[in-house]
Amino acid sequence: MTAGMGIWMLLVVLTVVAVLVLATLGSVWFYRRLRGRQPDGATVTGRDDEDPARRKLRERFAAGEIDEQEYESRLSALTHWR
Repeated sequence: MTAGMGIWMLLVVLTVVAVLVLATLGSVWFYRRLRGRQPDGATVTGRDDEDPARRKLRERFAAGEIDEQEYESRLSALTHWR
């Protein structure tokens, strides 16, 4: 009788561990997917990041050469131009 209960306990423990592992992997995947998005909708590693005009615009904004309104205006123009 006790040997049968041991097998069931082992199955329960393995099931709980499998659920925890899957939940952790799913959370990591979801976090990486959300983190890979920029405010303008471009991905960090996508084609938009390779666009020299967008890169230069981000650099100018980061350096303080243009304000937020100018940045948004030019980004919008670049987005509609593509």
